[in-house]
Order: sequence, then structure tokens, then C-alpha cells
Amino acid sequence: MALCYIHKKEQHLMTGEKLNSKILVIKGTDDHSEQYMNFMNAVFTAQKKNVIIDACIFNHDSGLLQQACDITNGIYLKIPHTKGLLQYLLWTYLPDQATRAKMSLPPRTHVDYRAACFCHRQLIDRGFVCSVCLSIFCDFQAICSTCRTPYKILGGPVLRKKKKTA
Repeated sequence: MALCYIHKKEQHLMTGEKLNSKILVIKGTDDHSEQYMNFMNAVFTAQKKNVIIDACIFNHDSGLLQQACDITNGIYLKIPHTKGLLQYLLWTYLPDQATRAKMSLPPRTHVDYRAACFCHRQLIDRGFVCSVCLSIFCDFQAICSTCRTPYKILGGPVLRKKKKTA
């Protein structure tokens, strides 16, 4: 919804004007695999439109938001104490990109770009990818649990005997 609003505001800009946009995601719940595709599409759209995505995390770390912040050059910060929330919001997330470059901000976190399987949410090095919705699984599934696409199990190549000529 925020990207739609930013797009609408950009339509009303005069020639030569530029809109510096940011999106702040405040998160207090776990990630859900059902949101992965829509969220990553929004992240890549934000990257294309030069929109920064920042993340303020309360409970559990979020691999999706770490990737989003890294891709869009935003700030990912897990708040250690909620009593200091206002200070974090004002000093970390409020400044624009030019001001951020001059500030001493929390260090960037290392982002693990390995995929997490949709069935167990475990990071994997190799997996099976649904060709329709791009969901990732650690084991082969005859039916994708995300988009319900059925797959045919193909056997190996069929070897035919050559006819002997006399």
C-alpha cells in the first residue's frame, strides 16, 4: 500500500522534482511463508523506484526484512529495549539518506541470502523450486503446498533398442 501511495505522489511532481521516499516496517510477529512472494515483489519494486525500506523489529529476527533492508539500502534494527523506542525511531529512522551518511548508525547486519524452505522454515543450500510460485522446499513434493500446482514425476530417458540390419 505504501508503494502505491508513493507512486501516486510521484505522478503529481513537477518536471525535475524528486521524491525521496522511505518505508518503515515495524514488526512484532513471526514471518509467514504465505507472504513471501508478495513481499519480495514489493521489495524489488521498492529497489527499482529507489525507495528505502527500514525495519524496526521487536521480537524474533526476520530473514525477509533483513533481505529487504539490504536490497534497498535501509536500516534493519532489532530493538533491545522497548522503553527506548521513541529514541530509536527519532534518531535511527527519521533522518533522510544524506543525513544518515553523516551519522554513526548501528552497524549493518550480515544478511544470509540462503533460502528458507517453506515447509520447515530452515535455511537450505539446495532445494526444489515450484516453477509456478517459486516456493522453495527441502524435499520433493508432488503438489506445491503454496499454490497447489501438481507435478508429474518424470522417469529417466527411454532407451530403445536399435534395429539390426542384416
